[in-house]
Amino acid sequence: MTRSGIGPLDERAGGLDTGGSYLVLGAPGPEKMVAALQFVHEGIRAGEPCALVTNADIDGILGVAAAWGFDMWHAWESGLLQIVGFKEDFELRAIRSIAPEEVVEELDEVLHSGLTRIAVDPGSMFLTGGARTLLGSTFLAWARRTDATVLSTFSVDGGATSLPSSADWLVHATTGRLVLEKRDDGLYQVSLARAVPKAGQREETISLELKPGEGLIQPESYPARRGVDRGGIDENRLLLVSLGGDQAADLEAWARSSFETDVISEPIEAVAKVQSGVKYGGVLIHTSRQRGREALQACRAIRPLTRAAIVLASDDAVRATDRIHVLEAGADDFLSGGVDFRELSIRIRQSIGRGAKPTVNAEGEEPLSMMSGLIPEDSDGGRVSRDTFVSEILKRAGNPDLAFFCILDIASTKLPSVQLEIAVAEQVRADDGDIVAVHAERCAVLLQGAREGQLGPFLDRLRSRLDARPEANGDSGVSIEVLSHPADAERIMARLESNSAPAG
Repeated sequence: MTRSGIGPLDERAGGLDTGGSYLVLGAPGPEKMVAALQFVHEGIRAGEPCALVTNADIDGILGVAAAWGFDMWHAWESGLLQIVGFKEDFELRAIRSIAPEEVVEELDEVLHSGLTRIAVDPGSMFLTGGARTLLGSTFLAWARRTDATVLSTFSVDGGATSLPSSADWLVHATTGRLVLEKRDDGLYQVSLARAVPKAGQREETISLELKPGEGLIQPESYPARRGVDRGGIDENRLLLVSLGGDQAADLEAWARSSFETDVISEPIEAVAKVQSGVKYGGVLIHTSRQRGREALQACRAIRPLTRAAIVLASDDAVRATDRIHVLEAGADDFLSGGVDFRELSIRIRQSIGRGAKPTVNAEGEEPLSMMSGLIPEDSDGGRVSRDTFVSEILKRAGNPDLAFFCILDIASTKLPSVQLEIAVAEQVRADDGDIVAVHAERCAVLLQGAREGQLGPFLDRLRSRLDARPEANGDSGVSIEVLSHPADAERIMARLESNSAPAG
């Protein structure tokens, strides 16, 4: 085994498999980079030849490492540590290359022989693209093939703590994943999920503190907590709160065959069930799109009453804001866009093993997302003036917590702009901060927390509703362009500045 350098993780999980390939997953932030530096520093302390592949310059990365408590200057000067940098246009050239495998071959040639540890930060330079790519596949095949233990960082948009469905191929392309999640009390938690669990092993969630000068360490005055220490629950007992949806019948049959399951169909019954004294290990709330708010209300009501892990599964949830609402409501995990029963089984059992998370808000407080001031003063069911639309784009783009959104540029050959605006406004979520505006004959929409790759169901519904308008006569002649922030930030700002922005 190889020590990760993160003391509590090594003590509780036994470290990493020597020669394995690992991903460090988490929201954008310094903790993943710190984990990579800590991993390399642990090797240097043991006298192992290590390499760091980074997009920072040498002075910069060594200075950052020193600030977190990892002095690597002497190791670099002596040759024990090799630092390899990406060129500024690496990502663009690599993605557009007709032979991306040459990129990995070049990396293999540049790295010294005999390395025992290689950290790649950010690993997204090789893995960008979400869906399986030749570059990503070649890189991970190389990482598994090399004798060194390889640790690569990977950012997940919107604070998700698991891979998006478009990138779940990475699960079995690696030896395991280190999932880093920031908690509401300022601490972090890390879990080691192996692609092939070893007999008798269970995934554990370990609390950590990120401290300048020391890195990721055991929190001061915070007792370690294992899932098996909680007691008072039956890990094979499941409460299924089924709120409709296409897969409701199949889901009930699966739940009964996989767990000792009680099934109810109304949120108020769920409260009575968890108060009845049954020691549920998990609560699964499954909802259709139409009953999403009821599902959240059920989650909020259940959370203070049980130590069971709560998993919410939605047939149709495409926003980062959906995840925010679910986590605020006290859920321990969240699946959206339909249910894969194998994944659901893994998520539920892992959540039960980790134990329930504390609720985000104190009793009686309004959920944070509802206090975020996202609804403009002049909003009329999401409809705002063009000036307000522009100011909202600029305000949200400058706020790291709100910077993930999509802009839709909508035009119709059949519907007048006013009718188009009304029809579109009926489909957005004004309560979540969505806004709609018109400019000339076009309509613009800001969908807060939406990502382009997840908008298929929403766009299909929107086109169907527009085609159904009496004025459209079955064909609205609609065209929709999607711009995703921050990926398309320059294009969005260029349109604003040129006054040719999508209705805003």
